[in-house]
Amino acid sequence: MKSMSKIVAVSVLTASVVYATNGDNMIGVGTQSRAMGGIGVGMGVGTDSVFRNPAWIVDLDGFNASFGATAFMPTVKAKVGPAPGLGNGEEGESKSDLSMIPTVSHSDHINENLSYGVGMFGVSGMGVDYRNEDPQKGLANMRTSLQYLRFVPSISYKYEDWRFGAGISLAYGALSMSAWMPDGVPPGQQPDPTTAKQRGGGLSEDFGIGVQVGVGYYVMPNLSVGAYYQSEVATEYEDVFDFNTDGIYDSLKLSQPAEAGIGIGYTSECKCYTIAFDYRRIMWSDADGYDAFGWDDQDVFAIGGSYNVNDFLVLRAGYNYATSPLHNKTFQAANVGGAPFQAFNVAYFNTLGFPAYSDTHYTAGLSYELSKTTGIDLAYVYAPEVTETSMQVLEASNEQQSVSATLRFKF
Repeated sequence: MKSMSKIVAVSVLTASVVYATNGDNMIGVGTQSRAMGGIGVGMGVGTDSVFRNPAWIVDLDGFNASFGATAFMPTVKAKVGPAPGLGNGEEGESKSDLSMIPTVSHSDHINENLSYGVGMFGVSGMGVDYRNEDPQKGLANMRTSLQYLRFVPSISYKYEDWRFGAGISLAYGALSMSAWMPDGVPPGQQPDPTTAKQRGGGLSEDFGIGVQVGVGYYVMPNLSVGAYYQSEVATEYEDVFDFNTDGIYDSLKLSQPAEAGIGIGYTSECKCYTIAFDYRRIMWSDADGYDAFGWDDQDVFAIGGSYNVNDFLVLRAGYNYATSPLHNKTFQAANVGGAPFQAFNVAYFNTLGFPAYSDTHYTAGLSYELSKTTGIDLAYVYAPEVTETSMQVLEASNEQQSVSATLRFKF
């Protein structure tokens, strides 16, 4: 059916963006933060504060540099039907099950009260690969890929017990997508399966810009509180896919949403352990693209801690929870990019194309000092499988594991 052709085209978009765990945002970009549930608002987490809350950069001593990466390993499955003209109800599994995400960050002092930080972080990027699946499953031979990076120069200033920070977020996005679809036909007529072809506009790239600000305050020398705000960052991918199968490649506008948060951190007087709690609000419902498809705002709760075994070894653990922005949704018809989409089309887009369902995340890790100037951080994050259904015939699931490693230098 023609509506099904539209559904398949639209699902290709979000299938390419199913990357991280709070919606399509990583719970934390740095290894120390990820090991502790994604905290970093109410206390510093090394040079990765450049991204989460730049106010804490000034507390870092000397010259610091970090080089790391995360191996992200999702297990994404989907099925449609059984229903005439949709799918046979048989499950398919995406073969795109590994993504590598880089992190590089650096900080240094300008003077006693003023510091700067620079970081490059992969914050989104993955894809699905349903090639070679039985066409009767209704998965359209989809193959997709999204990469989303942010380059963040920041500055941090301290005044007595206060810390202030600000930065510019320079974003780069690259998106490609393809799916097996028939030619478009006049309304009310059936598509001709013999005209089906692989559709995709190749790689589309764009740049965006946003700002972030943060503040921190030491209530006591070992007790801190903080708050931050990141603005929305808009990107548009031109000529990326022929959504309405008219032979002309269409553009797609997406915005990474604004978010804000508060946090608190405590360090024991003996400096043997730390514990921190953050609350963040991700404003999906106001972001271009996500608003049209009915995403709800997310409340993210993160708690994490560390324990110093000795002068060389630190153990870390954490927990992160945020209800999926698509949980138990009753989807409504929407107008996307000037084209009307039925409620079923919207449900198909969200349920199968963008299974951003993970809600609970368990984290652990460690830091080990190799020398006075060099250290290594490790983290593991596990998000148990979550399955969502909609419209009685659509179902998808998402389970996630990731391993992060960072090499640190301090002079």
